[in-house]
Amino acid sequence: MNRDERHDRAPARRPRRWPAGFLAPLDTGAGGTWIAARPDGVVVALLNHHHGAWPAPGRPHQSRGHLVAILAGEPGVPDARALRACGLTAYAPFRLLIVGRRGTPRVFTWNGRRLTSRDLPARVGFLTSSSWNSRRVIAARQARFRRFLRAHPAPTRADLVALHGETVDPRGTPWAICMTRDDARTVSRTVVDATGERPTMTYRARPRAKTA
Repeated sequence: MNRDERHDRAPARRPRRWPAGFLAPLDTGAGGTWIAARPDGVVVALLNHHHGAWPAPGRPHQSRGHLVAILAGEPGVPDARALRACGLTAYAPFRLLIVGRRGTPRVFTWNGRRLTSRDLPARVGFLTSSSWNSRRVIAARQARFRRFLRAHPAPTRADLVALHGETVDPRGTPWAICMTRDDARTVSRTVVDATGERPTMTYRARPRAKTA
């Protein structure tokens, strides 16, 4: 999973085991995390959703990263009831991927007013987001993923890591999967391997570009 952030966002801390038992990096700016893996193989990952309504001014507002930590710290596979119990009106819009040992991965979308969900079959298992030119960038990256699958019908971990490391696109670096813009950039990549008895998590911070 790639993480895109503003240039002025504080660097994250590398993954560690939290008191509740899950593995996750730490967002040092807002607290919480964007991806977590539990010992039982459940993985929770969050992407910002740029089509929806933010909490009204003056109302309580929670960092979306806290939601991942809450859900990862509870038993069972998170479902719609568990999400609603977190008080979703306090959170800005998001998409949340839930992967368990069994069953099809599931994506929950909170648009600020309504929670929906859908299955994410492995053959179309690609989620992305962009705060800039959102609909067109997402469509372009999804098209890139379809081309990737045609070239790699049974992708290996190395294939997937290489895809997430692509820094170029014919339309410019803001369109790339590992993107760079004037205001933000892909800052890290986190890989979860849940094929073993206990999941492992590998984290790689992306070096900053050298300036003259």
